[in-house]
Amino acid sequence: MKIPEHKIEEVRSATDILTVVQGYVALKKRGQNWFGLCPWHAETQGSFSVHTGKQIFHCFSCGRGGNVFSFLMEMERVSFTEAVKMLAERAGIELPAMRGGSDEEESESEQLVKANGLARDFFYKQLTDGRSAGAEEARRYLESRGYGSAVIERYLLGYAPDSWDEFTKFARSTGIPTTVFLQAGLLKEKDGRYYDAYRHRIIFPIRNLAGRVIAFGGRRLRDEAETAKYINSPESAVYRKGRELFGLWEARNDIRTREEAMLVEGYTDCLSLVMAGVSTAVASLGTALTENQARLVKRFAQNVYILYDGDNAGLGAARRAIDVLLAAGTSPRVIVLPPEEDPDSYVRKHGGEAVWKLKNESALSPAEFQLLLAKHSGRNASEAARRLVESAALIESPVEQDVFLREAAEQTGVSLDAMRRELDRSRAPIRQDSQQVTPPRTNWPPPGILTDLARTLIRRPELRPVAFANWASLRIEDPTMRELFKVMYEEWRHGDGREPVALLDVFVEPPLRDFVSDSLFESGESEDADRALDADRQFVLDSLRNLEADRVREELADLKRRLTKSPDDMDLLTQMQNLMKKEKELRRKPT
Repeated sequence: MKIPEHKIEEVRSATDILTVVQGYVALKKRGQNWFGLCPWHAETQGSFSVHTGKQIFHCFSCGRGGNVFSFLMEMERVSFTEAVKMLAERAGIELPAMRGGSDEEESESEQLVKANGLARDFFYKQLTDGRSAGAEEARRYLESRGYGSAVIERYLLGYAPDSWDEFTKFARSTGIPTTVFLQAGLLKEKDGRYYDAYRHRIIFPIRNLAGRVIAFGGRRLRDEAETAKYINSPESAVYRKGRELFGLWEARNDIRTREEAMLVEGYTDCLSLVMAGVSTAVASLGTALTENQARLVKRFAQNVYILYDGDNAGLGAARRAIDVLLAAGTSPRVIVLPPEEDPDSYVRKHGGEAVWKLKNESALSPAEFQLLLAKHSGRNASEAARRLVESAALIESPVEQDVFLREAAEQTGVSLDAMRRELDRSRAPIRQDSQQVTPPRTNWPPPGILTDLARTLIRRPELRPVAFANWASLRIEDPTMRELFKVMYEEWRHGDGREPVALLDVFVEPPLRDFVSDSLFESGESEDADRALDADRQFVLDSLRNLEADRVREELADLKRRLTKSPDDMDLLTQMQNLMKKEKELRRKPT
C-alpha cells in the first residue's frame, strides 16, 4: 500500500526544505534564493541553490534537482517512501500502517538503519540502566574520563555487555532478519552460529547528517593483548568510513555558527574536546583524512584546524591532511601539541581554554607548518619550498593559489618567481581517492521546440488546455519526453489543480526529476505577470504551430520519396498538394 497522497502533502507542508538542506550544506542568501556548495560533486563556486518559495533545490553545475523528498533520497540513498517516512517522523506526523508490507520489501539501506537504531537503543540502555558488573565498570570508566550524562545523552554512548549472546538474543527478538545484523557488523557467524561482535566495550554510535545511526565504534574496557583496542563497523550500504565524520551531526550547528571546525583523529579525542567546551570537534574515524571527508567539512566551514597527536606520526598525518583540505578548497591550519601529548590527554590536563589559546595564538599556516617539519627533520628551506609548491598545485582557485604561494615565498625566502616556475613544472596529478567529481550532464533532454514547450507547460499548468486541445496530433518520438507529456495531459484531463512542484512527486528519479526542477527554477518573478503570461501563451501557440509544420514537412518528404517510384499516382499528387497548401498556411499564420 502506498502512502496516501494527502499524507504526503501533509508531510511536505510541515517540512521546510531550507531547514532540511541546512542540516547537510551551509547556505547563504543571495537574492531570493539560498546558495552553497553542491553536496554531490566537487566545486568551489557554490552552484547549489534552494528556492524557499517553491520548496525546491537545484544544482546549476551537475543538474541535480527536486523537492525535499528528492533531496533526502539523494543524500541518504533511500526510496521515496522511506524519505517520506523520515520526514514524517521528524515532523511528528503519524503515517497509516503499510498493509501487506514486509522487511523483505524494505530497501537494504532502510533495514540496516532500522537494525542500527535498535542496537543503539539496546547499548544505550545497557549503559544507563544496566545493573551488571560490566555496566558498572563502563560507567566508572566514562566518569573517570569526565564524560557526564550530557555528553552520553548527546552522543548516545552505550555499553556492549560482557557476553557472547546477549545482543544476539535481542537481535532475534526484533523481527529483523539476523542476516541484517550480521551485515551491519553487529553480529558475527562461525560454523552456522551467531554471536555478539561487541563484547564488554564502550559503544560510540556514528550518525550521518540525517541523525540516523549508520555504524558503531567500540573501545575495549580490558587491556587484553589478543583483542583490538578499537573495533569498528564494516562498510555497508549505509556506511562508507571515508565519507563520514564522527560528531559532525552533533557539531554542525556550532561549526556553521563559528565558521570553523576542529579536526581530530579518534572518538575519545573528539569527546574530550567537547566535554571541555570545544564544541566544533569532529573526528575522521581513525583513518587518514579523505577528500570526501574534507569536502563534507567544507559544506559547513571554510576554516579547519587540525589537532592531531604531537609525535612524529601525528605531524606526518597533519601534513597529509593539509593537502587533502587544500584540495577540497578549505583554509587549513595546524595546532601543534607537545610530542608526548594527544588531544585527549592535553585537554584533560590543561582544559578547553588551553586549546582555544593554542588555536588563537599558535595555529600554523601550511607554510609555517612545513618549515617546522623541515626544521625537525633537518631539511633546508628549499626542500620545504618544493613541498609547498606541491601543496599549492592542489588548490583549484588561481587567486587562492597565488596567495598561498606568496606566503610560502615569504616564509621560506625563496623568490615568488622561482616558486611559480616550479609550480608550472609540477602540476597536481589527478587525484584517485576522490569519488566526488562533477558528473557529466546527461544527453537528455533533446534540444528543440518540444523540450522548450515542455518547460513552459511544467511551470504554467494554466496553459496546458491550449497545448492539449489537439493532443492526438502531437507526435512525440522520445519515450521519456512522451512520459512527461502524458502525465501533464492526464492531470489536465482530470482537472487536477495541483501546484507545478507536485510533478516532483511523480518523477522522483532523474532525468525527469532534474528536468522538472530546472524548469521550475527558470520561472522567476515578473513585474508584469499578465504580460509574462501572454508571452508564454503565444510561445505555446507558436510551438504547436511549428511542431505541426515539422510533422507536415516530414509527411511531404515521405510523399516525395514515394512519388519518385510512382510519379503518375494521382492520389499521391493530390495528398502532396494538400500538404503543401497546409504548410503554406502554417507559415503564414499570424503570431
